[in-house]
Amino acid sequence: MIEGLNGGQMLLGLFIGLAVLFFLVLKTKVHSFVALIIATVIIGVVGGMPVNTTKFADGNTLGIIKSIASGFGGTLGGIGIIIGFGVILGQIFEMSGAAKRMAYTFIKLFGKKKEEEAMAITGFFVSIPIFCDSGFVILSPIAKAIAKVVNKSVVAISAALAAGLVITHTMVHLLQVLLV
Repeated sequence: MIEGLNGGQMLLGLFIGLAVLFFLVLKTKVHSFVALIIATVIIGVVGGMPVNTTKFADGNTLGIIKSIASGFGGTLGGIGIIIGFGVILGQIFEMSGAAKRMAYTFIKLFGKKKEEEAMAITGFFVSIPIFCDSGFVILSPIAKAIAKVVNKSVVAISAALAAGLVITHTMVHLLQVLLV
């Protein structure tokens, strides 16, 4: 057992954190990703964990921030948070009407009957500076809005978007491998 922590206090923190999580998700408009991060911090604080990483006399290190970051894992530690906030941004696009406005702009710019090409080209350029998975999360509300406006399958529009994103992502990584 790590000094300063006990099982009872950690269980209390777990129950309080879960209650807060359920409350935030079910009764408020807080996004589930943000609610999960808030609940995780509450569990750590009530459970007695230090916020910043602390090294104990027995050599163990512990901290809420370190635990959250390592909990996402090596891969998700960098990408998971970006995707989470990307989902939030996507919902803001959709609820504010920005996605619908952008859909009309794309249709006007590329012409009717060329929605798939418009999404593929958009994905192609968006994937240059950001990862394709983050780009898909951010642009998927626009794909849904275009599909609704032109009465086409959201799968076809989203597949074109994904193709543009993945092609560029692959080309950028291939160039990195070749140039290094």
